[in-house]
Amino acid sequence: MATAYSFDSSVPGVGGTADFPSRAARPDIGRAGAVLRRGLAVTFGLVVAAAAILGTAQAPASAAPVPGTVNQCNYIQNGGGNEIACDVTITNYLDLDTGLSRSDITVRTCEGAVGELLCTDIPVSFPTATTVVDQCNTSANGGGSIATCNVTVVNNIIGDATTSPATVDQCNGSGAEGPEPRLNCSPVSATTSATITQCNASANGGGAAFRVTCTVDPSTVSAALPVTIRQCNDSVNGGGSTLTCTASITHRILPAGTVVPTPTQPPVSTDTPTTASAVPNRSATAANPLIPIASGGGGRGAGYATELAETGTEALPVFLVAAGALLMGGILLTVMLVRRRTAQVQATSDSSELASGPRL
Repeated sequence: MATAYSFDSSVPGVGGTADFPSRAARPDIGRAGAVLRRGLAVTFGLVVAAAAILGTAQAPASAAPVPGTVNQCNYIQNGGGNEIACDVTITNYLDLDTGLSRSDITVRTCEGAVGELLCTDIPVSFPTATTVVDQCNTSANGGGSIATCNVTVVNNIIGDATTSPATVDQCNGSGAEGPEPRLNCSPVSATTSATITQCNASANGGGAAFRVTCTVDPSTVSAALPVTIRQCNDSVNGGGSTLTCTASITHRILPAGTVVPTPTQPPVSTDTPTTASAVPNRSATAANPLIPIASGGGGRGAGYATELAETGTEALPVFLVAAGALLMGGILLTVMLVRRRTAQVQATSDSSELASGPRL
């Protein structure tokens, strides 16, 4: 009797199709990889979109204002034969009983070729005290340049407050090379974390006598309203350059109940000296020394001001949190898609194996 064998036998090595699964029964690795790539692309797109949105949006306002800063005339006119002349005048008011504060500020920025300055005066008031002045640093570093910068701060404190002499760090590492006397500084003092830091590491390159003239007028400091000044450092380091800077911080302690005057703001004026023959190119830093508070909230403004009385949440941490959340969400979505695709492939494989089972 002849024995017949089925070519659909499920016994390995005997015959049939058990050792040769159909295309539908094989795991679809290529499609799963494509799904993974698409999911990662979607995730990357979400992160980029979050960066674009959060990078241009204003941060939400916070309840507490940040102390203000005047930041001007830094990193400008670093070529030969240039001149800068920048002034800051600040009047702060602080009521210790209510905790309310305010500052009235006038900044003056002048820059251009020597003897050809273009000047701008900007008056502004802010609903918080201004406690940091940073100006005329790392500027006018070229031969034959001139820098003249001044800061005057008056703190009006209403209530019971005390004052003490301000510390000074001035005229250290300056005026190297060239004829003596090099320095005309009052006082010459080296102090770390000083209230007033000015005219350090500057005017090194030779030049006329007394090429560094820097003065700190008798100044005071109060723990109730601490103010720091940093100006004229790392500047005019070119041969034949001169540096002249002054700074002062004074206090008026007023009795409780004193009414703070309402500020008045004159219009912004642009003053071009009669000797000016050309309008110099103005850098973004010098043209926008102040950034005011946006009306009705905080955040970074776009007008004339410094980082004054700024309120708001920093955008970078918000972006990092949002980007991280989107990234994790995208990864989870990708994993779910891959698992779903794998389950579909497995189901198709099982169906194919059942359909191609042994036939007698």
